[in-house]
Amino acid sequence: MEFVQHRAADASSPEVSPTIWDRLRGRAWSRAGAVAAVVSTGPTRRVLTISTRLLILAFGSALIASSVAVTLWTELGPGPLDVFIGAIRNITGISLTLAVWATVGAIIAVAWMLGRRPGLGTVLSPFLIGPVLQSAFAVLDRFDAPDSMVVRIVLQFVAIVGIGIGAGALIVSGLGAGSGELFAGATSDKVRKPETSVRFVIEMSWIGVGVALGGPAGVGTIMVAALIGPAVARGHGLVDGLAARSINGVVNTHEAIIARELQAAGRR
Repeated sequence: MEFVQHRAADASSPEVSPTIWDRLRGRAWSRAGAVAAVVSTGPTRRVLTISTRLLILAFGSALIASSVAVTLWTELGPGPLDVFIGAIRNITGISLTLAVWATVGAIIAVAWMLGRRPGLGTVLSPFLIGPVLQSAFAVLDRFDAPDSMVVRIVLQFVAIVGIGIGAGALIVSGLGAGSGELFAGATSDKVRKPETSVRFVIEMSWIGVGVALGGPAGVGTIMVAALIGPAVARGHGLVDGLAARSINGVVNTHEAIIARELQAAGRR
């Protein structure tokens, strides 16, 4: 990816020391940014069957949707793009599912027009996330959010961990980039700027426009910005490790069956 090359070039220039502003621009503030950061540091597994990949994609999408629903329910504030989606929903009065589909669909379309083709997972994931997000939020909305700020913060933290594991599952599925990282990559290619810097501007724009339009930003949005990067990295490591153990288990079982059959054949 282009921004990896830029980052490597920056690292090879000893006379330039990164400023606080550079560090802020270079970190992941959203789910899309954290996914892009993980993908840039290592390849995803490609040995899984397509059916297994689809199951992992469905699991990750459902977990992300349920976790985002929790961040909306706590009323502490969701991630950058979810702030914007909440604003669109408040203005138009459309359902949460339609708001997700309309926003993400527009992002994918713009990224495609800018030269980045979406993968199967890029298209399928929003159709899974939208309905699950609305259903999960509808269930949670039947109950009042906890009065205790400490409990809300704990729930927000658990939700961020869930988003991280879900995003890690999407990476392991290897079925295509998410809409956010696709859009950031396409924009980076177009303006010829490092993807990290472009992503930072995009994410700050989601928050700024979302808040201006009445989106649900708050201290929870800051928590997402601070923790989503490590959450996705740990989530990817967890899901990738489980997938590797599952593959090894299948291989060992297959080899055991072959050995048993050969041993039985030798006795005849």
